[in-house]
Amino acid sequence: MSARRGKKRQRSRTVEIKRQLEQEKLADEKARTGKRFDPTARALLLGDLVFLAVISLLDRGEVLSPTVSGVCTVIGAVLLIIALWFQFGKKKGQNGIGNGPRL
Repeated sequence: MSARRGKKRQRSRTVEIKRQLEQEKLADEKARTGKRFDPTARALLLGDLVFLAVISLLDRGEVLSPTVSGVCTVIGAVLLIIALWFQFGKKKGQNGIGNGPRL
């Protein structure tokens, strides 16, 4: 009997497998949350798309002058750059200039 008491109890393989699956599930959820689209960037891109579509339709119908159409296109490009900055430029926990993604 003393020989049996000295042996360590073997852990079940299923417990190890369950723990490993749970850790993989948590890692997948964490990776997925890091890849989400910024809501501000999404709203800006959608608004920019609608704005440029309306300007394009008005330009094709010759309702807008070429100058106004050009200015609106520049505004659309600026909105696109701002939306990209919201998505990729600023990171949580980082403040200041130059803290964007490194290439």
